[in-house]
Amino acid sequence: MQHSYDLVFQPKQVGDALVLAPLLEALTARGGTFDADGRGTWKLDKGEVSVSPMIEVKQEEGKEPEKKLLGLDVRVPFRDKTELLEQVVGAMAEIAEASGVRVMDPQRGEAASVTVLSSISDEYLRMARYAGEYGAVSEALGLSTYVAPSTEPESSPFRPLMILAVLAVAFYVGYRAMTIRKPPAPEPGAVNGPAKVLGK
Repeated sequence: MQHSYDLVFQPKQVGDALVLAPLLEALTARGGTFDADGRGTWKLDKGEVSVSPMIEVKQEEGKEPEKKLLGLDVRVPFRDKTELLEQVVGAMAEIAEASGVRVMDPQRGEAASVTVLSSISDEYLRMARYAGEYGAVSEALGLSTYVAPSTEPESSPFRPLMILAVLAVAFYVGYRAMTIRKPPAPEPGAVNGPAKVLGK
């Protein structure tokens, strides 16, 4: 079950390797903390997102494995509001423009930008609702029917006694109704039919 909405920094030219240094420099200036490989967290005003590199490894026999950085994945956790998503999309668009890269939305299979923010938000909320309902993602439960807040007052300690009393009354009423409807039994020795006249 996916627990986040992914947005990816990628090189503009498909197949090229992503240059990591300028991206990490720009993200660090905006509150990010990363290791040398680009893995870390990015703290924004509306929340925190995780960042991890997307690396392709090629292994040829007798050679050292070759690593190629395909992108930098920014994972926005699911919530019942889109404030964090909107802030991340806006910031990533600015960084991408300054760094000469693009931002892709793998969920929609299209580029991500502020101009299509409404479509991104709709898809985010759809996925968040599903994660809240079937994946028990607590931050997204407000969008689902997985847990519905109770509007009833807290249970009284006398409630079980009240239930028992209601059941007892219902049983008594039902029993009385059955006994009232039951026809009276005929008296012993009584025979239906015309009366017999003595002497005839």
